[in-house]
Amino acid sequence: MKEYWVLTGSFGSGKSELVLNLALEKAKKGPCTVVDLDVINPYFRVSERGDVLSPAGVELIMPPFALEKIEIMSLSARVYSAFAPGEGTVIFDIGGDDVGSIALGQYKPRFAQIPPDKVKVLFVVNPLRPTAADLESALDTLYKIQYVSRMDITGIVNNANLAGETELSHLLQGYELVKALSRETGIPVWGTCGTPEVLRSFEEYAKAHDLDPAYIGKYQPIEIMMHRSWDKFLKEGL
Repeated sequence: MKEYWVLTGSFGSGKSELVLNLALEKAKKGPCTVVDLDVINPYFRVSERGDVLSPAGVELIMPPFALEKIEIMSLSARVYSAFAPGEGTVIFDIGGDDVGSIALGQYKPRFAQIPPDKVKVLFVVNPLRPTAADLESALDTLYKIQYVSRMDITGIVNNANLAGETELSHLLQGYELVKALSRETGIPVWGTCGTPEVLRSFEEYAKAHDLDPAYIGKYQPIEIMMHRSWDKFLKEGL
């Protein structure tokens, strides 16, 4: 049976970056489908990297007319095909905050038919963004997402980052926030994300200072593929 991953969070949390990395990882083991449910921010979505997903064998389902200079606030009927029987992995990239998560709510009856152990709903946290800058803000966003999506968050992700300027201190800031968030909600920390170099520094620090593994979870290295920078623009364009 397929396993389903649903990534939620606030704007700028890094959901799409994690979706791309997870998809490429899962595609090495079997069929993988990425469902772009972001109808909120058409200028920064996982569908932009079809050039990366397609060669890896990842099927991409995206909103109608996405990337064609035409945007309509609707979802592809192909999304329902992601719930068809089969094997492999399906990863949903949800629009930012609770507004973006409204689109997820309509698929609740489909998810309800899937065994709970086959569905992971992750809340991606980046404390360097206003809507998750502190415990109160992160809790507010988490609860609103759960309410409008009608799905329970099953894991929290520390994805503290400033793109290419990310430092160890940022992941440590994220650690403290997800620890407080996990204690407050009872939701476990699924993992900690970062580029290999930053993640390695964090792991060394965690061991040296006895950080609680329960609030670190899995170490998930990521390659930055969505980040916009002037150098990247000059080399590749938008």
